[in-house]
Amino acid sequence: MKDLVLDAATSGAGFAADALPFEDLKEGAEPPFVVRDGAVLLRGSRSRSSGSMAFPVREVCLETGARDMEPFLFGPDGILYSYSAIHVSATRAVPYTLGYVDFPNGVRVLAHVKAPDGVPLACDQPVQVRAEGDDWFVVPVGKQTGV
Repeated sequence: MKDLVLDAATSGAGFAADALPFEDLKEGAEPPFVVRDGAVLLRGSRSRSSGSMAFPVREVCLETGARDMEPFLFGPDGILYSYSAIHVSATRAVPYTLGYVDFPNGVRVLAHVKAPDGVPLACDQPVQVRAEGDDWFVVPVGKQTGV
């Protein structure tokens, strides 16, 4: 039997670049948001072939696997779909609130929700993307529209 050299067998030598693993969700040099004319917009990706959209920026289409994602910006307005108060965490101060936010383009994002003291949260409540330093979050901007 042939002796296999582990380094050669796992190096990827002899394979095309599209057959090798890659980091689809690697953290880039750019933050996940940009501020334009005072509005905080999130950086997402859209597939040129399928139109599928994703956040954060991705290299591969979640629906087709195509590597044809192009950047696009969305926000700042969305609707709070659901939320939960977190009371136990080993990595950050508690309590804090996380929520799923639906944007008009169809993208749903898990976001940190910062409501001013005394402002109740509700599903179907309009929210807006904001930022402080390198962190982005959403804040309620009006009353809920649903039940």
